[in-house]
Amino acid sequence: MTRIGVAFALAACLLATNANAQAPGAPAPLASPVAAPPDALAAAIDKSATALVGSGHVPGVAIAVERHGRVTFARGYGFADAARKMPVTVDTRFEIGSITKQITAACVLQLVEAGKLSLDEHLGTYVSDYFIGRGVTIRQLLAHTSGIPEYLDGPDVAASAGSQPATYATILARVSAQPLDFPPGTRWKYSNTNYVLLGRVIELASHEPYERYVREHVFVPAGMTESGFVDDEKALPEMAGGFVVTPKGSAPAPPLRADWVAATGSVVSTVGDVLKWDDALLAGKIVAREDVALMRSPAKLANGTATAYGFGWVIDSLDGHGRVWHNGATFGYYALNATFPHDDESIVVLANAASPGVENLARDAFAALHDDVAPANATLTPAPGEDPAVTARVREMLGQFQTGDVDRSALNATALKSMTPDVLAGARDTLASLGSPQALIFRGKSPAGDATAYAYRAQFASTTLAIVMTLDATGKIAGYRIFPP
Repeated sequence: MTRIGVAFALAACLLATNANAQAPGAPAPLASPVAAPPDALAAAIDKSATALVGSGHVPGVAIAVERHGRVTFARGYGFADAARKMPVTVDTRFEIGSITKQITAACVLQLVEAGKLSLDEHLGTYVSDYFIGRGVTIRQLLAHTSGIPEYLDGPDVAASAGSQPATYATILARVSAQPLDFPPGTRWKYSNTNYVLLGRVIELASHEPYERYVREHVFVPAGMTESGFVDDEKALPEMAGGFVVTPKGSAPAPPLRADWVAATGSVVSTVGDVLKWDDALLAGKIVAREDVALMRSPAKLANGTATAYGFGWVIDSLDGHGRVWHNGATFGYYALNATFPHDDESIVVLANAASPGVENLARDAFAALHDDVAPANATLTPAPGEDPAVTARVREMLGQFQTGDVDRSALNATALKSMTPDVLAGARDTLASLGSPQALIFRGKSPAGDATAYAYRAQFASTTLAIVMTLDATGKIAGYRIFPP
């Protein structure tokens, strides 16, 4: 969510693939002191996290790893404030952005279980003031298959979200005159508006404000005593300050009002509390186990095609290991909540700046636990069949994203529609500080309908990213996706 979140976090969601989800065992709270971690895990995380905060791209980061129901590693690195007086610890609070969607989805399912909602009823049954979206179902909102436009698009978002109050009516007005992006159920497209509407549905069905409902029905049963909302931040101890990092250095991020993000991204938490959320959900303490499975299984389109998204969870794999996860970004914060059902492991990373290095840190931690997983900065041998001309175009386009000045004549109609000013600005803000890649490694090509997708690994001084550029039959760029490897 927010400009950076849409440009970077969404890019990670788009390449997710199918995986089956299952719940790990009994929950395990973040105990103190934390059980001694394996030496290899501690060494790998220390190296990766120290490099991340030392690169200047992230002032501070906290990470926690849980294996087989036990927290095996939890530590903070860097600083939570501009004066560098408050180090990050496992108790430091961060905005977790769109990980909030998991909580919102669970609240909806609680109300379904209570007989107050139905997944396949239309939005218009509950919300009468959004005429264009009246035929969308609650299920489609949860799965991002509604076609409802993104309310956070627009040049005024950064200024308005920190200074001007918003109401449900204010947000609805940003999309109420726009047509749907596609007929409901026919495509998948991430839109924060879906979860704003779900927050409104929760309030109408429960007769409680969203925040009160979450505190009573999620935070309390999960034991999330350290969590709150964006509007609580001034009263919360050990609250990290958010930062925006540019090639010129870091600066405090603009403020964010909770009423602008509400049910789509307003929760504040710690690494320990996010693990408590995972544990309570997967143990069936928040919703019934069959609904946990529904949340964490790929939703389907009207034609039967599976998406890579459930209800608030992305479903894919990491080097052959099934992964069910979500990330989140707000002004100056980045969060990752990754669970590995078949390995019975979870990794939570929270940071006070948006950087792809956050997800690289999680990968390095997982690689330390599994010999068959390559670390983010692993040296790779180029795949056969590389076309130097295509590689040159990939490099050129990456440079254009870093400056925000994209040659639109190189894009086909589909790509042109996706490259909105907000997406380009978010990509520039996220990528510019990385500099030129030290290596651009060809990883192979594959058919993508009538087009061809070319995959690369871009290795920078401080992080590594995956890139997939898709060329249509005419040679135009149909897609260009950048995401953690």
